[in-house]
Amino acid sequence: LHLYQVHGVQVGSWVPCDLPTLSRIELAPHMISDHLGWSYLAALKGVKASLATAGRPPSWVPFDGAPPTCACCASDFTWQSTFRSSAHEVCDRHHCRACGRVVCDACSTKRECLPELAIVEPVRVCDACFFAL
Repeated sequence: LHLYQVHGVQVGSWVPCDLPTLSRIELAPHMISDHLGWSYLAALKGVKASLATAGRPPSWVPFDGAPPTCACCASDFTWQSTFRSSAHEVCDRHHCRACGRVVCDACSTKRECLPELAIVEPVRVCDACFFAL
């Protein structure tokens, strides 16, 4: 069973055990700290929920195609310090898991479960979606 995410929703698919890309396991840092498998359990719950729901996750607006302002508050995506680099600007952009729009960090501090989209763990949502839920 291979578990992966598509727009924040867990998806599972059966793959053959002799698949060449799965012949070598590389440990990521979170795998060592999560030795009890809580992330794996959460992913399995997400797959189960996605099979039980008919809702589809929203398409995410790509970062390079997003407007230069936040979809919630219309403020510019700029780093409010002396650095103002493009790398800092990207760190301030986030996708809302409920609507797929690109919003600033200040407008996406809320976390919410979205069972209608088969998201059973709290995930980042924008303020507009949080107050509409």
